[in-house]
Amino acid sequence: MDSLANIESVKGIAHPLYEAGVCALCILRSAVVPIGPAYLESPATIYRALGITQSNSQGPCPACLSILSTELFDQAVAMYKGEEFDCTTVCVNVEMPKSIYVRQKSLQIFNKRTPTEMKDTIKYIIGKRLAESCCVAIDSESEMHIDIAFKHPESAKDHQFLIDREGTTIKTRSFRKKGVDRTEGDSTSAIVADLVQCDESTVQQQFGVPPPAIQEAAEIESVVYRRKPLFVGGRYLKLERNISQTPFVVEGKRVTELSVSEVIGDPIKDLIRCDSYNMVGSGREDADVRMLGDGRPFYIECTNPRRTNITQEQISQIEKHLTETGSAVQCRRLQIIRPEDTKIIKEGEEHKTKHYCALVWFATLLDSETLDEINRLGSGAIELNQATPIRVLHRRAPLVRKRKLLRLDLVHLEGHFYRVRIESEAGTYIKEFVHGDLGRTVPSLSSLAGDITADIIELDVENVSLDFPPAITK
Repeated sequence: MDSLANIESVKGIAHPLYEAGVCALCILRSAVVPIGPAYLESPATIYRALGITQSNSQGPCPACLSILSTELFDQAVAMYKGEEFDCTTVCVNVEMPKSIYVRQKSLQIFNKRTPTEMKDTIKYIIGKRLAESCCVAIDSESEMHIDIAFKHPESAKDHQFLIDREGTTIKTRSFRKKGVDRTEGDSTSAIVADLVQCDESTVQQQFGVPPPAIQEAAEIESVVYRRKPLFVGGRYLKLERNISQTPFVVEGKRVTELSVSEVIGDPIKDLIRCDSYNMVGSGREDADVRMLGDGRPFYIECTNPRRTNITQEQISQIEKHLTETGSAVQCRRLQIIRPEDTKIIKEGEEHKTKHYCALVWFATLLDSETLDEINRLGSGAIELNQATPIRVLHRRAPLVRKRKLLRLDLVHLEGHFYRVRIESEAGTYIKEFVHGDLGRTVPSLSSLAGDITADIIELDVENVSLDFPPAITK
């Protein structure tokens, strides 16, 4: 009650407002009571302090549409609490029905005072409830945002008189989309701006003063949680073939049973409790290509994480589990990284080199002179002109790209089979270099061998020379 000790000045206007159906908090707003502890008192306590005998027949508040009711605040706080975010601060954003601004104008005319801003009132009350129930503080700079939208279909056309009046500044356009009649142009900002221009008599005659009664209270339309993403970096290995980097789906059917992103990303999602995740690799190998050595650098962006206070030990358990269970997909250096660290993946596209090992078949055995000549050329850089491969033309621009092989070593195994090791700059299509892609890669291993047909049987990536993320110090 101490918060209502200086409320005597409100009593003079309280009874007319109450008789108009206005709720306790809107009476405080109408009296321009500063936002503070008084707004946390129960309606019964406020009415008692104002000397008002509360009636059981009072309906929803026509001023705030009963958005300022205890029930809606309790509902919003309970929804947030159920999500179990581990943050200590939040920023609350509120979207109100357009009719609120018309009704606030009507209330202002009736009471001859500009009410305390309703959005600020909502944010204050919800903030105090969250602090009490969830131990979080309101901070406009918080990484955690709660977007609360309210709806009230019954009053959706309250602003129509503004659109219809002579001299309106609201320019609307009606159209039909997907079988639904829609109107645009009557935004909240347009309505607020037009209310400034609209004279009081028009509001009183065309809408009503005080705000007309309503039958139903407003409801929470949606509560959206937006938290800055959490990033996890690492290096992945593919020890078997026929595993795609991300889910490989064609016409609704999976082409590969496993994907790297799911094997690593799903347990990360379970640990962090995020809405979704997206894996970004430093390039990607084909599904039928193994990724060996120290693995390929990647990061996973976790959207809307509930848990961010993750220890290195917890994240390392995912890596350990994959190793101990003999998973075909494994990872190294798994760790939480900073958002700015992810740019290394993009920047590395132009500078990293890759090491490959391939099993190659030639239609004709190579003589020793040809083999020696290929290895002589391979001891230095070989510049290639690579047209976009036929197999990716459906998703890549038809360009000719200059690429460079930094080293090539060809060894005869047995029969028509050879092993070739290649170090190349990023972006080189190794399969096309081997068989020539119908002359679209020049030179190719096939052309270097004297235009002998060559095909690649198996391909492994043995190293991606990009130091990311940093080694974990124990």
